[in-house]
Amino acid sequence: MGIVGVPNAGKSTLLSVISNARPKIADYPFTTLEPNLGVVVYDDRDLVVADIPGLIEGAHLGVGLGHAFLRHVQRTRVLVHLLDGGGENPLADYSQINSELALYDERLGQKPQIVVYNKMDIPTARERWSEVEKALKARGVQPMAISAATQENVRALVQRVFQTVETLPEETRISLDEMPVYELPEDEQAFTITHEDEGVFRVSGRRIERAAAMTYWDYDEAVMRFQNILEALGVSAALEEAGVQPGDTVYIGEHELEWSE
Repeated sequence: MGIVGVPNAGKSTLLSVISNARPKIADYPFTTLEPNLGVVVYDDRDLVVADIPGLIEGAHLGVGLGHAFLRHVQRTRVLVHLLDGGGENPLADYSQINSELALYDERLGQKPQIVVYNKMDIPTARERWSEVEKALKARGVQPMAISAATQENVRALVQRVFQTVETLPEETRISLDEMPVYELPEDEQAFTITHEDEGVFRVSGRRIERAAAMTYWDYDEAVMRFQNILEALGVSAALEEAGVQPGDTVYIGEHELEWSE
C-alpha cells in the first residue's frame, strides 16, 4: 500500500497512526524528505505501507527517490490518495497528483486507488466535504473522509484497504533485491516541438501528452502545476528556443493552450 498526495496533505501523520512507522512530521510543504515505511496490522493480517514523497515539481523525474525505494513504490498494490481538506482546492490536487502518477510511471497511475479526504478536524474542511464528495462521485470515485490528527474514520480506512487488497489477484512474491527498477525508455521521455504556423506550436510526446490528458483545465491550480511539469521536463525551455511568444497557441495532444510568460 502506498500513500500519495500533495505536500502537507497529512501523509506522514496518517502513516504514524496506522502503522509502526515514526516519520518526522513538520507543518511545511515537502515535509517528506526521505521515504517512510511501516507495517499496518489488522486482525491477524499485516500490510507494508509506504509514504510516497511528493510527486510534484520534479519528483516525477526521480529527484530524491533512491532505487531501493523505487522498488517499494512499484510493488505497491493499492494507493491511498490523500486529499488535503485544508488546502485551497482539493479537487485540483486530486487531478494533478493523478497526472503526476501517470507521468512518473504509467503503471503506478493505473493501480487501484482509495480516495481519502483528510483534515475533517478543521471546520472549513468539514464544511466543504459534501461539495468535494459530490464532485468526486460525479467522476465515478467513492471517496471517504477522515481526520488523521484525531483518528476519525481511520479504522474504517484501514478496513477498506485490507478489503481492497483481498479482492486483488495473487501476485508472485519476489524480494526487493530481485525486483528490477523500472526506467522510462528514452522514447517515453522524449518530446518534439513543431512550429506548425505563424504563432502556432505543437508539443508531441507520449509522456507529456499523457500528463496533459489527465489535467483538469478548469482549475487554475492544476494549470499552474502543469506549467511546473513543462518546466521540469524542459518543454518550456524548448518552446522558447523554438521562438514561442506570449499569446501564441501551443497544442499538447488534444489540448490548446495560450502561451504566457
